[in-house]
Amino acid sequence: MDDEGDKMKKAISVAIAVFTYALATAGLAQNRITASDAPIYIGKTATVCGQVASVTYAVRSKGHPTFINLDRPYPNQTFTVLIW
Repeated sequence: MDDEGDKMKKAISVAIAVFTYALATAGLAQNRITASDAPIYIGKTATVCGQVASVTYAVRSKGHPTFINLDRPYPNQTFTVLIW
């Protein structure tokens, strides 16, 4: 009976952990936006999601930036991520 009780306690613990994780991440998911919606969120914190369409590592530019263009490649990109 003890083994069965331990299994039940573990199952309940796992269920509580999954439920807690779901609640915690549900709030974060509300801040995910598309690349085309990014202009609406200027000055706010959000996670921009999109398909990487092109990447450029500007080795000849000062600071060697990397540009990641979302949804469409440069020069028609929807959103550009700049990494220094």
